[in-house]
Amino acid sequence: MKIVPNTSMGGSDRSFAIDKNGPTGAYPARLVDVLDSENVEVQKYGEPGVMEKKNVTRFCIAYSAQGETHLVQSWEMTVSASERSALYKFLRDMKGEAPVFDGEYDYCDEIGQTCQITVSSKVSKKGTPYNYIASVAPLMEELADKAPKLESAEIPGGRRTPINEPSPFSTEVA
Repeated sequence: MKIVPNTSMGGSDRSFAIDKNGPTGAYPARLVDVLDSENVEVQKYGEPGVMEKKNVTRFCIAYSAQGETHLVQSWEMTVSASERSALYKFLRDMKGEAPVFDGEYDYCDEIGQTCQITVSSKVSKKGTPYNYIASVAPLMEELADKAPKLESAEIPGGRRTPINEPSPFSTEVA
């Protein structure tokens, strides 16, 4: 797996370069890639101006609409096994069951997992419109064939996580 170098700035090295927004709404979808970044400087929760280093991750999900496959990415999440963490909640909501962080579990193994997502749109402070995942839920088995195939998603900049390669954080979650 490619580990992204330490950086304190956002941007394409810590996100997927998705330049085309797809339509908004609820869609059958599939997790197609994971981007892990190690030792990233982020603001410490509840302490403005105080920075700390954390391992973070972001998921890229494909959905089909209007005859095309579109991509949308999750927010950046701290790699943490805490039941209160965004990563834990995202995985729980996507799978329909709580992940078991037992030292053997690797969330990168979820690549290919189907789910249902609700895609919404926002405009950044700089005036750039972008899509985001407003919610994620398990996909009904009857709709699994409606989710895009893993190989149909063309990820800008190439795959960050080779399929079946473990995350460097698989046994190091907090």
